Amino acid sequence: MNETPDPIIIRAATRGDARAIAEILVEDWQIAYRGIIDDAYLDAMSVEERCRREAQRYRQYVVAERGGEVLGFTWNELAGGEAADCEIVALYVRYAMRGRGIGKALFRHAAETFRAAGRKRMIVWYLKGNAAAGRFYEKMGGTPGPAGTHPWGSREYEMLSRLYLLDGDTP
Repeated sequence: MNETPDPIIIRAATRGDARAIAEILVEDWQIAYRGIIDDAYLDAMSVEERCRREAQRYRQYVVAERGGEVLGFTWNELAGGEAADCEIVALYVRYAMRGRGIGKALFRHAAETFRAAGRKRMIVWYLKGNAAAGRFYEKMGGTPGPAGTHPWGSREYEMLSRLYLLDGDTP
């Protein structure tokens, strides 16, 4: 018997999603950023501390769920900067669920939401050493954007970006 999996549902986060968001974020950072961000910073990350933080700002997130389980999330901002007028601030998918279209669905949902709000240029920033993120965002189209830095812990880390024109046929 061939069972069809439940569809991915993209929806606004609720306060009840804060723990799942925190778990995804901490797991993703501790796996994906190992060797990029200082180990001491990554090892000090706590799901409990992140849960308290995410419970305060859950309204900023959109989640992807399947069968009632939160599998990923984005933080989307209608403001950008000099290079863009909107931004995907964060996009994370449960590490074991990568490669199943969840990130792509979240990315496209963000682009459509921005497009519907009249935005024209979207930016996404990612850590320079994060090759998987670089490949993902390149597959989603766009062009290389500006570089910069961002502080975590006691260090500044190099960041890269990609820009997406929302009035065309991509993403």
